[in-house]
Amino acid sequence: MTKVLYEIDSALKSQLKNVPSLSGIYMMMDKKGEVIYIGKALNLKDRVRSYFNIASWKDRPKLCFMMPKVKEIKTVVTRSEKEALILEASLVNKHQPKYNVTLKDDKKFPWLMITHDESYPRVVPIRDVAGFKHKYPNTKNKFFGPYSDSGAMWETYKVLKEGFQLRLRRKPLFKDRPCMNYHLRLCSGPCQSLIIYDDYQKIVKQVEDFLLGKYDVVLEDLKKQMKEASKNLQYEKAAKFRDTIGKIKKVLEKQIVVSDEVSLSQDIFACDWSGQNMLLELLMVREGKVVAVESLPVDLPKDTELEIAFNEAIKQYYTRINDENIPKEIIVQFKLAEINYIEEWLTSRSKKKVTVICPKKGKKLELIKMAEHNAKLALQRVLLSNINNVGAIRELPLQELQKELGLKNIPNRIECFDISHLGGTGTVGSMVCFINGKPDKNEYRKFKLKTVLNKIDDFQSMKEIISRRYRMHSVIASEAKQSQDRSKSNEIASSPLQAPRNDVVLPDLIIIDGGKGQLSAAKEALESLNIDLNKIDLISLAKRLEEVFKPGEKKSILLDRKSKTLFLLQRIRDEAHRFAITFQRDTRTKDTFQSELEKISGLTKAKIQRLMNYFGSLKNIQEADLETFAKVLRQNKDVVGNILEKIKNL
Repeated sequence: MTKVLYEIDSALKSQLKNVPSLSGIYMMMDKKGEVIYIGKALNLKDRVRSYFNIASWKDRPKLCFMMPKVKEIKTVVTRSEKEALILEASLVNKHQPKYNVTLKDDKKFPWLMITHDESYPRVVPIRDVAGFKHKYPNTKNKFFGPYSDSGAMWETYKVLKEGFQLRLRRKPLFKDRPCMNYHLRLCSGPCQSLIIYDDYQKIVKQVEDFLLGKYDVVLEDLKKQMKEASKNLQYEKAAKFRDTIGKIKKVLEKQIVVSDEVSLSQDIFACDWSGQNMLLELLMVREGKVVAVESLPVDLPKDTELEIAFNEAIKQYYTRINDENIPKEIIVQFKLAEINYIEEWLTSRSKKKVTVICPKKGKKLELIKMAEHNAKLALQRVLLSNINNVGAIRELPLQELQKELGLKNIPNRIECFDISHLGGTGTVGSMVCFINGKPDKNEYRKFKLKTVLNKIDDFQSMKEIISRRYRMHSVIASEAKQSQDRSKSNEIASSPLQAPRNDVVLPDLIIIDGGKGQLSAAKEALESLNIDLNKIDLISLAKRLEEVFKPGEKKSILLDRKSKTLFLLQRIRDEAHRFAITFQRDTRTKDTFQSELEKISGLTKAKIQRLMNYFGSLKNIQEADLETFAKVLRQNKDVVGNILEKIKNL
């Protein structure tokens, strides 16, 4: 290790003498007064002094960069280590120090706010919750979020607006009549006293329950109100309740059921990482259903251990959310270091017993794997959205890749394969192609699996797509050999054989996403096609340790984490992931549309296929005029008019 030249200045020495031997938190500032690191300790004096022991820096490389920048240290004494944990998480979330693991600033993520500061509360999208609370410290407003996917937030907002009809305007547009929102059934008209105060507050409570995922409670309440209104001959009011119930049920149809236990309330956390990028994935389960999936980016300081980062990110997450949003059970991918303190902290906030579990087997482990899979896909989207990554790929010398992996050929043409599915359903495969280090999207291929249906079997799936990809090459090669043999036997001077078509040219390198199992499946498929593996290279890339496996070799190849070779392999693998998940999502959406259409009387599968081929999407069908619709179905307008109306109401 290079010798570090570092001398503590006199002002800092004076501060070190005054650090107490008590529990609490410490903040390290640079010359500008900005907080660059926050930590906690049972004994502040011992912990802070340990940072200035230069001999220990070899075990913590981060300190070589951080400590020379420290010009001031502040401490806050707490009554217990639990209190220190809470304060540390809160301050890290507030200051976002450079050398701490930090959940990215959630100001960019939208929230939904219920404005309890007003007599008739509204639901309002908001981004800077911390700023709002700072400006209005005594606010009674409630906040729900954050939504890392703004599209999901706006979809929820639309359901609330159309289903519950809380007022939309902060001030009435007219003094003597309701505005257009009332006539469009988007508002219940409290500004003109068209709804009594108590009834309006019931709706507000239902909206809160809806945002907390208590759907069964909301539905039960609405059904009672509908029956009561119908009993009192208030049929228009009953119809409003019926419509709201219908909208909520549509939301529930899209949710994944993980348990029949309606009281089940869980937050499930898993993560994925690459370099200094980490993605914390949250599956939010309420009443036994996954009601939200959130992807939370985390900044990793250099040389940070993954499990420590995971621990810190979860603590910061719970400093951001309302007490009402804390579940009874938190399921985590890695065991948390301060699990007892975290349980006590969250229990005291939520007024109910909160348990943190790191499962080793069973259904809860399956949920962790689901969250881990989602984290993996979300991180790939984040990485691939950075255009600089693509530039780095193109600059890589392919000779370096050949040398580090011991390949037979310079990999001028690389084909990479990946599998994607949702819990074993809708399994698809993808192949991406890189020529001279650049992606060639004209050569990309998609595969809908035929041999693997409604089950998880990555090995068989990989075997199938490899077989389908290179089957034609095997056929053409076999025909060429037979033709050559016939020419020789007839002693006819044959013209040079034509090379196989471009879409079946063998690559120099085939990359399989996965470990030894996926690699063996691919090798078996290629051998069954009589493809000579002495002429091409085949490898697999396993995610956890980024290990490279080669056929017939027991030991894996561990590349330098900073090497351009590993960077290239990761980017190609991530592009295959992106292509696979996009295709899987599009396929799932199309299948959902078709299943909805199949429920309509009078629409056969053949007719649905005809409509989808012509219009391309459900939205286009819904916007079609009756004459075109009838023409595509080749039926009379009077016959299909009712069918089109039902489609428009989906």
